[in-house]
Amino acid sequence: MTDSLAQSMAQHARGLEPVAGLTEILQYLRSPDFAPAPVIHSDGKAIVLDLSATGPILQNRLSGIGVARLSQLIDAEMQRAGTGFAFGRYGEKRALYDNEHFASGSSGERRTIHMGIDLFCKAGTPIHTPLDAELCIVANNTQELDYGPMLVLRHLAGQREFYTLYGHLRLASIRGLREGQRLPAGAQIAEVGAPPENGNWPPHLHFQLIVDLLGLGRDFPGVAYESQRDFWLALSPSPAMFFPECDAVLLEATS
Repeated sequence: MTDSLAQSMAQHARGLEPVAGLTEILQYLRSPDFAPAPVIHSDGKAIVLDLSATGPILQNRLSGIGVARLSQLIDAEMQRAGTGFAFGRYGEKRALYDNEHFASGSSGERRTIHMGIDLFCKAGTPIHTPLDAELCIVANNTQELDYGPMLVLRHLAGQREFYTLYGHLRLASIRGLREGQRLPAGAQIAEVGAPPENGNWPPHLHFQLIVDLLGLGRDFPGVAYESQRDFWLALSPSPAMFFPECDAVLLEATS
């Protein structure tokens, strides 16, 4: 718990914006003129998956499911749809996060709310920055089911800073990057990683919008406690506007 995080939680509890500039950042991102470069060049036929515990893909199959079986289930959905790309939804409650990394030692509550959008595709798929950026974090979070190799980029909305996070990358693809490096919109920044190097997940990009890192750096969560859902999703609003090839409504889970 950083001082910035504690202050942000207190402001949110009082009904205030959790961080300064949130409204301005969202106005910029939701403007009709907002035109990001593609993060990943898809085939234009990407589907949206329901990865919730009660969804059609994972229902009754979660007990002991490993990365190989989960990859098979996701690949089968893409093959049926005739595509090599599939989105995982923002704000979705999932039961996939089943190790101690996602559990609270004090309350026993487990983090279940997905705070980004996933894009499942082949390992090695190029990833690009959607906006002009400064590279502020290059890291490898090696704990099981963590981000694995990851990047965080800093962007500007007028005078306000905000961030995009890229998780589950190919380690070799980020080795030449350095913090402080400036990158133009559309520049390739990484490649999608493969298990176990990518945190031991099926190959995909976890893409997350963050309005303020609050001093958490590489440990900014990608999954939230349901009891704190509103707070964390305010700090990481839906990044659906970065994926105009898909209906934004489909990318946001309602429960």
